[in-house]
Amino acid sequence: MRAGTKQVMATVPDAAAAALAAAGVDSRHRLCCALSGGVDSVALLDVLDTLRQRFGYALEAAHVHHGLNPAADEWQDFCAALCERRGVPLNVFKAEVSRDHPGGLEEAARIARHAALSRVACDWLVLGHHLDDQAETVLFRLLRGAGVRGAAAMAAIEPAQAVGQVGRLRPLLETGREEILAYAREKKLDWINDDSNADLRFTRNDLRHRILPAIEARFPAARLTLARAAEHFREAAGLLDELAQADAAAALLPPSSAYGGCHLPQEGGRAFSRTFLLGLSPARLANLLRWELRRLGAMPPSTARLAEAMRQLRATPGPLYLPLGDDYACHSRRGRVWLTPARLD
Repeated sequence: MRAGTKQVMATVPDAAAAALAAAGVDSRHRLCCALSGGVDSVALLDVLDTLRQRFGYALEAAHVHHGLNPAADEWQDFCAALCERRGVPLNVFKAEVSRDHPGGLEEAARIARHAALSRVACDWLVLGHHLDDQAETVLFRLLRGAGVRGAAAMAAIEPAQAVGQVGRLRPLLETGREEILAYAREKKLDWINDDSNADLRFTRNDLRHRILPAIEARFPAARLTLARAAEHFREAAGLLDELAQADAAAALLPPSSAYGGCHLPQEGGRAFSRTFLLGLSPARLANLLRWELRRLGAMPPSTARLAEAMRQLRATPGPLYLPLGDDYACHSRRGRVWLTPARLD
């Protein structure tokens, strides 16, 4: 065994084991590995297979067939054969990818993939994202003008937010791409090489192959520092959530109120004091509204849409209906402010 090989072989499973332990994974849990067939997901499946006797969890895998690549059927067959050899049940999902999505084909495929994987019946969906992915995601989102929450990128552990939802684990998030590749080679694993990963027309590929290497020529530790920045952003986002929760509790009107004849939604609807909200700074009010929308499961509004809604809320004392996006709207009437799904309006 070459020098350094033993360390690589130990480090990758040990890093994953630490993440599983931190998430409290044990024999009560059912884990599902998102398996594309690429080296990251194949290495992840190998690690999870290796650790399942130690932790006692049930293990299965899920493969999303996008149909975008001529070799998509072969990839599915590869994943099926791999799982059969390891005795791991495989779920296969056929995904319809929109060809005219405003975010492009890359974004449309990501949305379709996440929608498919959300249907897996398990306790934890385990994803093969690693440190290089984290750095690329932070840079990508910053270049698109993301706020603190967006720049926080991915978390290693994302517990389910409600009963019936699935938690997400990324046990290799602190492990680099080269380390995973070295592990896969030493274990003599087979994987698929997706030729589209070299296509620089896709933004993330351009970041990975051209832009980040150029940055690293000046800042050699760029990937590590970008990943570290994500941790700082996540900490700040957590503090903003705590502030929003405190503001919401202070602004919340009692459910026993008659609401002055206002219509309120049945699904999680609650009313806030308009006087209290208007006493907040613009940044603090925006933070509260974004937090409440996330609590309701709504898509985040654009900065411009939210700013216009807040302007009208401050400028117009009478009844208001303020769209915040395609799925939710803000209402104001008789000193009360509340949110409703657009379908109820």
